[in-house]
Amino acid sequence: MCVISVIIPCYYSHATLKACLDSLERQTFRAFETIVIDSTPGMDSYRIAGEFNGVRRHKNSDRLGAHAARNLGAGMARGRILAFLDPDMTADVHWLGRLAEAHGSGRTVVGSGVDCPAGYWRTAVHLTKYGWWLPGGTASERPQLPSGGFSLDRELFLDNGGFSAQFWEDDTELSYRLRNQGHTLWHAPAALTIHFDNATLYEFLAERCDRGGDTARARMARGRWTRLECLLRLMAAPAVWMVMMARCFRYVRGSGRGIQWLAASPVIGLGLAAWVAGECRAYGESLWRR
Repeated sequence: MCVISVIIPCYYSHATLKACLDSLERQTFRAFETIVIDSTPGMDSYRIAGEFNGVRRHKNSDRLGAHAARNLGAGMARGRILAFLDPDMTADVHWLGRLAEAHGSGRTVVGSGVDCPAGYWRTAVHLTKYGWWLPGGTASERPQLPSGGFSLDRELFLDNGGFSAQFWEDDTELSYRLRNQGHTLWHAPAALTIHFDNATLYEFLAERCDRGGDTARARMARGRWTRLECLLRLMAAPAVWMVMMARCFRYVRGSGRGIQWLAASPVIGLGLAAWVAGECRAYGESLWRR
């Protein structure tokens, strides 16, 4: 019986997909299926997925964003629970078992603990992006969950229309929707995944800026913000940066890695500043258009 459907969106993911699928083959929890949604023009990722027994794969002729690919995979899924894994992530052997335990205890929406390979730069980038969802510490509620390592009841996902597939930050947008419905977003740090990120400084800052802007646009659309609300948020940019730094430190310290945060704080501060700059650009564009 298939209990969990693991959905992996792929776009030029052939360099990391094999390691990702290898990690799923080693899972101690076996009542799952794997679905790979590939929209890469070439056949490399699709061919790699075909080397693994039981992996269901879909080749899409048109380019799909990651969230659109996840929605497509959810429609194909047979499991009661959907688990989303990125192609540049690997899963600890107990990953699915830990998620199943959390859902078995009554949790409907669960996020994994996300770690990274060793090294100063990789760690600093990772703490900036995933500082709220590290392994270590105790399981607890979170205000939002990232799509990598994210799991929830399939019917709940489908009833909500899945990811909106309009923004990069659709996992944040879906988190808000689920919270507004009264669902607890549960962080299970023992459900461990490893994320491989080889971003350069420019790529890191550009991605943070773009994500910040996308979050702001989703926030304005969802809340139907007025000009005054956009202006106030724009003026509050320095305070927003300080709040984000403080929250990041609180969660990282709660995972037992406060010293690492202090060492990485210059990079973290720069990354969060890029995020806030992206937000400000989006609010400014909105004010200009109005």
